[in-house]
Amino acid sequence: MRWRNLAIVVAVLVSILGLAGCFGLTLVNVAGTWSGFITWTSGSATGFTSPMTLTLVQEEKDTQITGEIGLMGPGSKLFSIPITEGTAGNGTFTIHAFGVMDVITPHANVQIDLTGKRDGDVLSGTGTQTNDGVPYTFDWSATLQASAE
Repeated sequence: MRWRNLAIVVAVLVSILGLAGCFGLTLVNVAGTWSGFITWTSGSATGFTSPMTLTLVQEEKDTQITGEIGLMGPGSKLFSIPITEGTAGNGTFTIHAFGVMDVITPHANVQIDLTGKRDGDVLSGTGTQTNDGVPYTFDWSATLQASAE
C-alpha cells in the first residue's frame, strides 16, 4: 500500500513538471550576433574593459546553444573560441567555451563560462575566463547586432 501511494505521488509530480512548459514558462532565445564588453572583477585587470562578440546558434524551441565567442588577447589581438556546451532555460542561459589563445606565444588554453539573461536586445550576466588554469571573473553585456536567419 505504501509503495502504491508513493508511486501515485511520483506520477502526479512528473505530470505537473511535464506540463510546466505549457503554463507560462518561456525559453530564452539568444540566437544571433552580439557585440559587447567584459568588465573584469578580479585579478590585475580589475575594472578594465575589453570587447567581446558572441555568435550564437539556437534552433527554434531548442535549449542547446552553439557558436563561438570572440575575445581580445594581449596586444589588442582578436581570437575566437568555440562554444562546447550551451543551454537556454527559463529566462536564463549558460555557455561554456574552450579553445586556444593562438595570438600569443606560447599559446594559452582558454575556458570561458558565461551565465546570463536576455532583456530585449541586450544579453548580460557574469562569467569566468580561465587562462592556463588561472581564473578571472567578470561582468559582461552585449547588444544584438543581427538576428539569426
